[in-house]
Amino acid sequence: MKVIFIVNPHAKNGYAYKRFLAVKNMCEANSIEYWVTAAPYEAVEKIRHYCENHVHEETLFAGIGGDGTMHELVNATAGFPHAFAACIAAGSGNDFARHFPSFPLSPESFQELSCWDGRNEKHDAARFKGLKTGWFVNNLGIGFDAAVANSSNRSGFKKWLNRIKLGKLIYVYYLIYHLISYKPQSMKVQIDGKTMELEKVWFITIANQPYYGGGMMIAPHARSDDGLLDLTIVHQLSRLKFLTVFLSVFFGGHLRFKEVTTEQGKQIKVETEEQALIHADGEFGGSLIRNHPLYVEVEPKSWSFVPSKKQGS
Repeated sequence: MKVIFIVNPHAKNGYAYKRFLAVKNMCEANSIEYWVTAAPYEAVEKIRHYCENHVHEETLFAGIGGDGTMHELVNATAGFPHAFAACIAAGSGNDFARHFPSFPLSPESFQELSCWDGRNEKHDAARFKGLKTGWFVNNLGIGFDAAVANSSNRSGFKKWLNRIKLGKLIYVYYLIYHLISYKPQSMKVQIDGKTMELEKVWFITIANQPYYGGGMMIAPHARSDDGLLDLTIVHQLSRLKFLTVFLSVFFGGHLRFKEVTTEQGKQIKVETEEQALIHADGEFGGSLIRNHPLYVEVEPKSWSFVPSKKQGS
């Protein structure tokens, strides 16, 4: 069994890499392989290439970073029965680590992972196909939340706020900005053959686990091992009430509003007449446009996760 650490040097504005330097010598002294990525989705390409050329070797890829890092690891390892993923949480949001028992960034974690004995858990992920294709493990959003995520990720101001440990404020800024400018739209959603015609949709989130947006409990009942995806649809409400609903997501209170519809399903199709942005695990997932539907399908037990023993798994 082989262990390879995947280091995202940009996670939390360089925090992950600075912490990694404290254990870098330990890796080199024990001949533990590590890859420091230089660009987005580089890890996906390298891991998949490695897995394709080492089909008889069980390999654990331990990601040092946040939700974006784990998004890449799941995209890379899903579908490979001999590839496993672990998380050393060192990001800004860490929603993945809120649900999946992850490792702290410490010498003890490196020691535990380097002695990995093969234990793992099987979890669901989901494929999406539209103008862009890929996998997600946390959630996929269409509409308002994707617009906020996209603006926040592209903002240079986010890096400055991260330096003073106030990175989450960028989401508050763009929440207010898009609250003023966003235009809700009509969408058609098909869930396992059942069709819903929706008006004035603010956003649709398709979740595999409860958390997104740095701790917001968008789908409190979602599980990553039940073979189902949980939909949260927010529609038909004013801007002022939408703000109340959106803020209540932090504690799961949004489910009590009549304008919030929840559904579960395995195969989902979403259509719209107007353009709507998409995010997958907080990363840019393309756009939904007229005559180009988005298809989402859960893939039960499609990837293997190695949890931290110290967090009760």
